[in-house]
Amino acid sequence: MRRVKNLWTWLLPFACIGPVHAQHVVHGHVADALTGTAIESASVIVLSSGIGTTTDGDGHFELTLPLGDYELRVSFVGYTPAEIIVSAGSLLQDHLKISLLPMVIAVDEVVVQSSAPRINDPATASHHLKATEDLLDRVPGTDFVQRANFAWEPVIRGLSGGQVGLVIDGIKVVGACVDKMDPSSSYVEVENLKKLELTKGGFDLTQSSQIGGTINLITQKPRFDQPLYADAEMNYSSAAKLRQGRVSGGISRNNTSVRGSFSYKEAGDFSPGGRGPIRSSGFKKNNYKLDLSQRIGHQHEFTASFLGDNAWDVGYPVLLMDAALAKAKIYSLTHTWNPRLDLISGWETKLYTNRVDHWMSDFGRNVRERSVMRAMHMPMFGKTRTTGGVSTLKLAHGVHQLEVTLDAYQTKSFGDMWMFSVFENIPDMYLLNLGDVQVRHGAIALDLMSSLRPGLTARIGVRLDHSPREVLREEAVAILKGRWGVRTLAQSYTLVGASFSLTKAIGSENLLRLSLANVGRLPTHVENYGHYVYNYVDGYFYTGNPKLKPERSMQAELGFERWTSSLALRASVFGNYIRHYIVGENDGDLLGNTTLRFRTYQNASAAFLFGGEVSAVVDFREWFEWTASISYTRGQNLELDEPMYLIPPLTGWSSLRVIRDRTSSELEVRMAMPQNRVARKLTGEDGTDGYFVVNIRGSVQLLSSTELSAGVNNVFDVYYHKHLSYGNLPSLGRDIYLTLSYSL
Repeated sequence: MRRVKNLWTWLLPFACIGPVHAQHVVHGHVADALTGTAIESASVIVLSSGIGTTTDGDGHFELTLPLGDYELRVSFVGYTPAEIIVSAGSLLQDHLKISLLPMVIAVDEVVVQSSAPRINDPATASHHLKATEDLLDRVPGTDFVQRANFAWEPVIRGLSGGQVGLVIDGIKVVGACVDKMDPSSSYVEVENLKKLELTKGGFDLTQSSQIGGTINLITQKPRFDQPLYADAEMNYSSAAKLRQGRVSGGISRNNTSVRGSFSYKEAGDFSPGGRGPIRSSGFKKNNYKLDLSQRIGHQHEFTASFLGDNAWDVGYPVLLMDAALAKAKIYSLTHTWNPRLDLISGWETKLYTNRVDHWMSDFGRNVRERSVMRAMHMPMFGKTRTTGGVSTLKLAHGVHQLEVTLDAYQTKSFGDMWMFSVFENIPDMYLLNLGDVQVRHGAIALDLMSSLRPGLTARIGVRLDHSPREVLREEAVAILKGRWGVRTLAQSYTLVGASFSLTKAIGSENLLRLSLANVGRLPTHVENYGHYVYNYVDGYFYTGNPKLKPERSMQAELGFERWTSSLALRASVFGNYIRHYIVGENDGDLLGNTTLRFRTYQNASAAFLFGGEVSAVVDFREWFEWTASISYTRGQNLELDEPMYLIPPLTGWSSLRVIRDRTSSELEVRMAMPQNRVARKLTGEDGTDGYFVVNIRGSVQLLSSTELSAGVNNVFDVYYHKHLSYGNLPSLGRDIYLTLSYSL
């Protein structure tokens, strides 16, 4: 269904080096998980090798492999790909039965490392990846709020922040910065990312209850198909003098496997198109991960994982201060059970805990001339501590598949700010932004998939969320209770969401999909209990509101897909009506007493978004293809009768790719139209000019294990900024990069 190019060239399994091993034939059968119907022309790929085949008219395939363990990826148009471990030479696994579930809800899946199925996907990243954002940037309908040359915040169809669910292997990680400088996506580096799954809208309720969509960053885990493997990469990019190095590898023996990785990157001040470097725009960062997997028999597997990330000296040139240090530590223990039972097809349980700390500082800034909090240094600190668990049970009976998810976690958040005047006669001041806010959250989600008749599949999702929350620190309780005139700040929300999707196969190459949803999203802890949190978009200090109602959303989406041997086409249109839309409203009690500007979070009556995306891949030859994508979202604040703010304009990209034996090359153009539909009443948002940027890239395989990549982004050194860039921060100018990769 999709052909995703390797970012690195892999050797044949280490076990195959040396004397020739006995060859074993692995037979298999691929069928629809609901109907049992054989799937013809399904792609069967041995990951980390060039070995692959397709199923015949009866759904059968065979692979000739040396003795050992291998990871297979099986995929076909309109089905969720499956990845399984097989042992060549094992009598239990020489005859495989593989079932694929119909993909009723559209999922944008971007695989980082995989051999090629029969055709590419428009989201495929064929060039060097500096960060996780490079992958997300290929998905139609996805954009970013950019505050610096670091840690971009994902936006899906015009919605962001608390409206988008962002998880790491299903784990909830809550950022510590009250100003949202540390989205969870910044904690996962490319060497740790196996794939990302992105669902737009509120149609998939298994991961979270959100109205914008969910991004699940699925990380690499230890492998059992190779006894020894390793990768290393070095990169230099000119626009920000970015230097980065990565190394990862693992060892497996029998039923035990371990994998580790480390990366470091350092960027100086970056240069926009035709201009000199922007002061205080660099950063330093390292990332490390360790995983240990232990199999017990053929049905049970335990995996212990640790992910650490540190960033420091992060410059935010258009903001009031910089990030002195940001730290994240994420721990998890996962048990996977794959029983050979008629009713239970799988059960995964994960326990996790994580901690995030974030320090902001402006001691390196000239504070005497700035317009906000002039002549005053304001160091800030924030922290979150999250502990939880998620368990997913998969049941199967005939043409029905039921997935039951239990999800529970608790987060404690703290944030404060000191104010030190540069003048000795003015006393220091202290501000408590978040006074030990505790949020408990529990949910149960049911996801039922059924085949109504051949070619027609339905999916129904139901989710119940319950979230009690309160403020624990007495000083914060006193401040907010006085502000709102309430006896208690404790709040408890109960939220019910439901979705329905119907997919119709039209012939063997076309799919038509209709999705409906009535879902909601809870206020964030900052929207409930934040105290004088500065918003860099509109320049107001915001206070939370414990009386906020959840946002409610009614959504509809119509999608079409066509997949042939030479064409892949995906198109969709959507509408999203949001009630109780959370916005900031001027605080009349304070505006007359100070030159500073203050707002509180309130529920507006409603907002409405609609738009669509189209993406395509055309294979002119086996070695020559064209890809393109275009997206548009239009949002309207119905209460103020003006456009919603932070809505991206019409954007698109297109590329020509040539892939020959040991070389590849790409010519890419990216564009955006001007955006003059802006929220002037609500935020004073300004318009943005359009842009047109050209990129060229190429790679060559020097040896069987070494690859050299090079390219020039923004070839003509265009000066531009994107509409969602804070303070009109410009994008990088001409950026020449060189990457050397090695695999063992």
